[in-house]
Amino acid sequence: MCLPDHQHSFSRLKFCLTSSVEILSVDRLTPSSISTGEVVTATGVVGPRNLAKESVKHYQRTIDQWKEFMKWEGRHPVCPNQDHVLRFARYYKDEKGNSPGVVRRKLNRLSQAFEYFRNDSSYPHPSDFSPVSAAMMKVNLSQPSPKEPPRISKEEMAEHISEIKDVRDRAIIMTQLKLGIRAQELCNIKLEDIHIKKPDLLGHYSEMGSNRGLEDHENAIYIPFNKERDGNKSERPRIIPLDEEIRKVLTDWLFIRPDNEEPWLFLSDRKNIQFETSAVRDIWHKHFRPEYDETERHAAVSSHFGRHFFTTWWQVHQGMDIELVKYLRGDVHGGERDMKNSGDAIHSYIHTYYEDVEPEYRRSVFKLL
Repeated sequence: MCLPDHQHSFSRLKFCLTSSVEILSVDRLTPSSISTGEVVTATGVVGPRNLAKESVKHYQRTIDQWKEFMKWEGRHPVCPNQDHVLRFARYYKDEKGNSPGVVRRKLNRLSQAFEYFRNDSSYPHPSDFSPVSAAMMKVNLSQPSPKEPPRISKEEMAEHISEIKDVRDRAIIMTQLKLGIRAQELCNIKLEDIHIKKPDLLGHYSEMGSNRGLEDHENAIYIPFNKERDGNKSERPRIIPLDEEIRKVLTDWLFIRPDNEEPWLFLSDRKNIQFETSAVRDIWHKHFRPEYDETERHAAVSSHFGRHFFTTWWQVHQGMDIELVKYLRGDVHGGERDMKNSGDAIHSYIHTYYEDVEPEYRRSVFKLL
């Protein structure tokens, strides 16, 4: 292995710090090289992999952190031993305060990078050895059982919503609560995905409701699945009704939304481009913390709380059929995982379930305004 210390010859050190740098350049340690190349694992070839934009950012951040850490260690980033990896993990867990889950994800990203390097003839370790994988077997990243979200009643939530004066913030939080969508799915909503039957609004935004997934459905939103929209996690697309309240808050936002060529429903503060999940998290934090910070019993309210609130309402309080709840959430139904993603199959799936879910949704959805 590549261990440049006083017990090794200068020639071996020179190989680590020159040959491997020239041939196996650390500049190739990038998200694009990992996402577009074929990643070889113990079970064979997996790939080519297509990383979502948000995932690419996480890879880049981890890679930059690794490079900086190895610079402090006085070692080239491609030439670690497992002790370097262990110190990296402990540094981010103990000194930087990252949770075990966050550290584990960092190590998983590094492991993918070194899997990529292992296929190169100039890789400075034996081809069957990964210093990251070896370290992951030793580092303690155990986590306590996840805490339950806090219990916020419909009346308490309505009171919180009434206190949100920012039009966009209110629309974002209401959208996640009413639709049960993830932060990335919210950021990925395009104007073409939503239809609100309001002539002056449709006249201003000509692309609204033009997604063919909506077909002729009015006052509804189409949520693409992971193979249609980069970054969405759900394995099934769905159409969800837009009730009067969500139409109101979205209309309020759309009338003041900056006019530009961006297709996204929600735009960022400074550049008026696609919203990012970190900004969604900040909005929930601003309006629900510190009142709903983490406690000994409950997890803190986060951008995922809307999905929890939505699911609890339909499954627990309304007793909706579990298959319809799964449809609304974009989950795979029993026995459907192998359903072919042909246009006809997807079309039949969406519209069959939407016809079942629409009347119950419009009749029983919670009111917050």
